Amino acid sequence: MAKARRSEAPPFGNGSVPDDPVLRELADVEARYLERLSGWEQERAELERTRNRLTELRTENERLTESIGTVEARLREEREAAERHQRRAEQLAECLKEIHRALFEGDVYELILRTCLSITGATRGVYVTWRRERETPRVRAAVGVSGYPESPPSEFLRALCRKVLDENRTLVCNQEGDLGDLPEPERDTERFRNCVVAPVVLLRNFDGIVIAADKRDGEFDDEDIEAVLAVGDQAAVAVQNLHLERQLQHAYISTVTMLADAVEAKDPYTHGHCEMASRYARLVAERLGLSDYDRSVVCYAALLHDVGKIGVSDGVLNKPGPLLPEERELMRAHVRVGYELLNHVPALHSIADVVLHHHEWYDGSGYPDGLKGDEIPMAARIVAAVDAYCAMVTRRSYKEAYSVEHAQAELKRCAGSQFDPRVVETLLAVLTDPNSEDQDEDWDAECGVLPGFTHVKELQETL
Repeated sequence: MAKARRSEAPPFGNGSVPDDPVLRELADVEARYLERLSGWEQERAELERTRNRLTELRTENERLTESIGTVEARLREEREAAERHQRRAEQLAECLKEIHRALFEGDVYELILRTCLSITGATRGVYVTWRRERETPRVRAAVGVSGYPESPPSEFLRALCRKVLDENRTLVCNQEGDLGDLPEPERDTERFRNCVVAPVVLLRNFDGIVIAADKRDGEFDDEDIEAVLAVGDQAAVAVQNLHLERQLQHAYISTVTMLADAVEAKDPYTHGHCEMASRYARLVAERLGLSDYDRSVVCYAALLHDVGKIGVSDGVLNKPGPLLPEERELMRAHVRVGYELLNHVPALHSIADVVLHHHEWYDGSGYPDGLKGDEIPMAARIVAAVDAYCAMVTRRSYKEAYSVEHAQAELKRCAGSQFDPRVVETLLAVLTDPNSEDQDEDWDAECGVLPGFTHVKELQETL
């Protein structure tokens, strides 16, 4: 018997559709599965790409975070440095004001030292001056180092300073071995934990060495060196400026003295008159409580009140008898001549105004402008009374000297008409005070600083 042949179904996925419904269903399921499998593969690939991208982003984020942290740290350091610089600048500015004040008091060394200590954070220090041509170091100021400035510098300090001067550089010592080649300190207070030693050149013939030691926090760095050098530079400027100011003031005072001498050379009867008037005027201004500036104006105006007589002929100036009306007008012109002479000198502008008005009368009947009462500058009112008194008690070509009693009586009689009553009262008090007498043999009125230079002295109050 013949064997029955088994029918073979076509395999799935061959593209043919089986006749068997079951197989057909299976083929559909297989097709859907393969389609979904393909989608899953795509999703898996996309997921992998996303995962890789996330990893890249995470790495980039970490890098950016680290970079931001670095930038923030740098910004924080720069901000702290800026704040530190600002604090140092403020400290330096304030300390330099003190240095300028000290220039008038002679204690500049200690203030320079304290300034260096303050802006570097050092707690102790020494200021040593060393005039190289004489090789004689001297301690000028010390803070926290015993025995100074009374004692000469120890061998340790001398060697420390010589090292800086010989090498011409700033020395920074933050480690114990940095000073190993120097002599052993003689005092315990000279054993510095750390220090910065810097040359401070104030003037060409003057070398100073600042030693700032035992910094409060941390070690000395480049900023500390720059700060110490900056103090020296600024102090040098302050000293040099003061030196130049004094030279200029001396030149002006020499001019003033020359003008006063010229008046006396022209009118021998006025010898000593201007100095006497200037001294009394200064004392009256002091008793009236005038400012330093106004006292200076009064004193120098009294010294130069007759400078315009340079323009008056000798015949009129030294005439033994009464003046003719025309001669009187020529004599009166001396106030305008004096004004024009002094007004050309910047430092004497305020003095020129007083010279112009020192012959105004309190009741308005004076010259050249007929000013009255408080219209007349106080300095001119003082000079007017003092000038009249000094003229009365000295001999002139047209009269003999009055007695002191007669002159004082004339002041009282003319108070309220020719003179300011308050000025007369004060002048009489000065004249009757034994302490008002000249205490030395010269005729110097001791006017002090010229009005144009009072700002030098006033730095002590205004800085």
